[in-house]
Amino acid sequence: MLKSALTASAILFLGVATASAQTSGTTSGTTGATQKMTQAECQSVWSKADASSAGSLTQAQAQPYVTNFTSADTNKDSKLSSAEFLAACQQGMVKDTATTGAGSGASGTTTGTGSGATTPKN
Repeated sequence: MLKSALTASAILFLGVATASAQTSGTTSGTTGATQKMTQAECQSVWSKADASSAGSLTQAQAQPYVTNFTSADTNKDSKLSSAEFLAACQQGMVKDTATTGAGSGASGTTTGTGSGATTPKN
């Protein structure tokens, strides 16, 4: 009786360990990692990031989009050209901040009361 209880416990433990290993293997690539985008998606993010059409981004301008500015800035001039940005994007170092979740602030419209305060409109 004790032998069959130990055998059942061992089988249960091995089954849980195997399931856990399979689960962690499938999610490890997505946790905290930026997925690579298509060339069209990269170009779209570049257009948002370079809204002023300056042709390059400072580190501060690139910060919301580029996960590793130092690696993306291949010529080390402290700015990203379109080519550097797009190359970094193809390597998975660029994220589209518009798709990372809900923004901050209250939902719904607000109306003024004349004193500068706002109240939600129901």
